Amino acid sequence: MESLEDLLGVQMLDTRIDQIRHQKKTLPQRQEVIDQTAALGKATAATEECAARLKALRRSQKEAEDHASILEDKATEVNGVLYDGSVSSHKELESLQQEHQQLKQHQGQYEDQALEFMELAEPVEAELELLHVAAQALNESIADLEAQITVALAELDVQLDEQVREREAAQSGIPADLLSLYEGLRAQQGGIAVARLAGARCEGCHLEIPSGELDAIRKAPADQPVTCPECTRLLVR
Repeated sequence: MESLEDLLGVQMLDTRIDQIRHQKKTLPQRQEVIDQTAALGKATAATEECAARLKALRRSQKEAEDHASILEDKATEVNGVLYDGSVSSHKELESLQQEHQQLKQHQGQYEDQALEFMELAEPVEAELELLHVAAQALNESIADLEAQITVALAELDVQLDEQVREREAAQSGIPADLLSLYEGLRAQQGGIAVARLAGARCEGCHLEIPSGELDAIRKAPADQPVTCPECTRLLVR
């Protein structure tokens, strides 16, 4: 039956169309984008956490520096009173000297704290810079992959359009009822609805057809569609 031969050609084109559509869905770059987007999410979270640590250290450093500055101003004020001649009492002078000494001591403690926080912040700042670089690299890589996907999809769409046009031309001479039967079987049989009969074997399911049923198939009119009794695919005799 010539129409069944034509259906084999249609089936080949349908298989190629399915392959192209599958390629579009499973481009390797798609998974890479998913993986790298997940990595970017982790890098972003790590960056935010690192930035928060750095901010806390810088805040603590600033607070220590502010305390030291306030104490320095107070110590300067007390020192001025000590030497401006306004205080003559020995006891008051001793008290001012002690106060000045304590203020300078506390000032030094806060300055030491500020230095410690600054030293702690330095490696965190370096870590943050590395995280920014890593995130930027991931962003650039994702953008490049998405560009590759766009190009690949465009190329596959050209192939797909060509195959669809060929398919439309190939099916033009096939009766509508036979084409409908083919479409239904194709959906049921994983894309293979038509198979050749090679001797007694169906090339669709690769099983031998029993002799009695095989005789009936061979004796059927040439224009009558016949199906494999094992897999129900249309047979090309």
